[in-house]
Amino acid sequence: MRIYVLFAHPDPESFNGQLAAGYCSAAIAAGHEVRRQDLFELEFDPILRLGLRAVQPLEVDLIAARANLDWCQHFVLFYPVWWGNVPAVLKGFFDRALYSEITYHHDVDDPSWSKMLEGRSAHIITTSDAPEAWLKAHNRDSDISAVRRGTLEFCGMKPVKVTRVGGVKDLDIKAREKWIKRVARHGAAP
Repeated sequence: MRIYVLFAHPDPESFNGQLAAGYCSAAIAAGHEVRRQDLFELEFDPILRLGLRAVQPLEVDLIAARANLDWCQHFVLFYPVWWGNVPAVLKGFFDRALYSEITYHHDVDDPSWSKMLEGRSAHIITTSDAPEAWLKAHNRDSDISAVRRGTLEFCGMKPVKVTRVGGVKDLDIKAREKWIKRVARHGAAP
């Protein structure tokens, strides 16, 4: 399987980074092709300067990201949940890389949307200091709603799996190692 991993945490040494590294290693060991990009290393303007009034030319790193999305069969996204949502630069990535006519199309004569990323599955893997129950009860899974339904499924990706690792600040080394192994199993068999 061709897997595109987008790592959206500023610290590759973080627990989120360890999960992503374990996923990629297991996927490669299982014979999958993996392309990984670290979002915080990409150079692009995360602001959609003209809104949807005009198409803003993509920078080289966003062109590469678009090529990876076109290439992949499975998209995996790692990010931390901050303030009940994705890091701001990830939202900027979505705004810039997943705009109309590339990931979806709406024809004036046809009320339906053409979802141009159909045929791809996805997996969202998040970390948070808050427990998973808190994210669900208090935040109503706000980040998952926006990323899963409002972004990936809207563009045609299905199914979209979700793995949440909550309460990270309270996890001991053994619990962290269990999570790394669990996420690695997803990499071996996406």
